[in-house]
Amino acid sequence: MKTLKRLLFFIAGVSLLVACSKSDGFFGHDSFGNDFKNGHNGPEVNKCRQNFNKGDVFKLSGLALYRTWEVRGGKVWQNASNPCEVNLEFLDKHNFLFTITETGKGTWTMSRGKIGDSGMLTFRFPTPLFTLPDGTGLNITDIISGHACATLWGEGINEGTLVFNGKFDGKKLTATAYFMAKVASPCPSNDMFDPALVKGNLWWTFGYNLTVD
Repeated sequence: MKTLKRLLFFIAGVSLLVACSKSDGFFGHDSFGNDFKNGHNGPEVNKCRQNFNKGDVFKLSGLALYRTWEVRGGKVWQNASNPCEVNLEFLDKHNFLFTITETGKGTWTMSRGKIGDSGMLTFRFPTPLFTLPDGTGLNITDIISGHACATLWGEGINEGTLVFNGKFDGKKLTATAYFMAKVASPCPSNDMFDPALVKGNLWWTFGYNLTVD
């Protein structure tokens, strides 16, 4: 079982190396609240009102982005990108399925999300992300923690999964999950960077930069 878990950590860890708004910041917004019913107030947002319907499907491609840097000093420890393909299917006006496949890796994830009339959206990785043969659920936070020997917290972490916030205007989709980490050393499973050299806490982001094919 230890071998199987280590294999799953390795596969997932490697695969995860893991303009209608004035700002790309989504700090402080209710992930599933009124933002997605009414959109944000203001003339700039209203001019960018988006209309999607049940059955609308968008094929997108681009990059899955992974960046890690020190809170103090800003030293970058990871700045990686993996090509990916996404299928965005609308279940109704405000709800969608977001299926991600990292090109050449064969790994995929299906998430449910919400989008507002303004084009602002949110989605979460499923929990559990995997289920082991013995029935144990494995969350994305378990994978990150195991791969980096890290303790995770922050606005992008909720109930063992990552919460992405972003926007979609019918042509381009961007979304990011922000969180913090404290890594332990030694950590043989961390092949991204040497945790012994890290000074203090880390900022960590998972993100997507996609365009419609």
